[in-house]
Amino acid sequence: MTRQRYEAYLDSLETRLNQPLSVANFQTTARLALVPLGDEHAAITTVNANAQNKAPNRADSVATNISYQRMGDIGYISARSFATRGSQDLTVYERCIDSIFAMIHRDKVTRLIIDVSRNDGGASAVGNMIIKHIFPKPYKHYSMNWKRSEAYLARLISWGFKDETYQNAAPGQILHFPSKTVVPGKVANPFKGKVIVIVGAETFSSAMMFATLVQDNNMALLAGESPVNGHPSHFGEMYSTLLPNTQLELRFGVKEWIRPAGRGKVNRLVPDIPREIPTNKDLAKFVRQLPW
Repeated sequence: MTRQRYEAYLDSLETRLNQPLSVANFQTTARLALVPLGDEHAAITTVNANAQNKAPNRADSVATNISYQRMGDIGYISARSFATRGSQDLTVYERCIDSIFAMIHRDKVTRLIIDVSRNDGGASAVGNMIIKHIFPKPYKHYSMNWKRSEAYLARLISWGFKDETYQNAAPGQILHFPSKTVVPGKVANPFKGKVIVIVGAETFSSAMMFATLVQDNNMALLAGESPVNGHPSHFGEMYSTLLPNTQLELRFGVKEWIRPAGRGKVNRLVPDIPREIPTNKDLAKFVRQLPW
């Protein structure tokens, strides 16, 4: 959609705002402004309701977001979230993931499940940390488009991140980052057995990116159910602000991520092994019955 068409669409919405509205009714109307963006992260929400679903709750317990257990001769990693409170949490994740693969090495399992079926995302760097333990070969990463913004630059600085390419670009400029070949760093306990990644209806954002990298680079098979709201190519990395009169939170992605397989592939994550995701009670049986 061109800027001109989008502005015309916004003008058409504005003509409906011709009388006083409650916050709830304004929210309903304002949400229509996000529809043409095709941004699955975009939302206008009340702060309290949004806080129940956003990452910070899980970011407060980073060490429990990724856990490991042995199921007979199969290792099982539950990655429920990649959420962070900032760059300082990435070192916590790295220590956690390193220790998990040390346990897997100690247990001498030859088959490994990585479950992101209920993972709503966070920092994509966490998924990359897992990949380097299961796939030692060079692989193709996402390509990305990123529009330069003064407001988002200030947000990056407040989070402790620094990107000179972005900082030096002119405001409004769209930066194009082609897909790069990633050479995974060496790790102390690489896993050399067979891996299956479980995806589900709730797999979203950076968890979706992790699963897409696995599938597009033939690292492992995906099992489970197609995500409902997430798509392999999508907008991500969130910017948010409070609307001054209603105190509703407006949030949207600032980067366009394009899957390694490119725009030509259907933009839906389809498991190689379609299976209904079981309850926790039936999880061990589900894992054993996968076609290893």
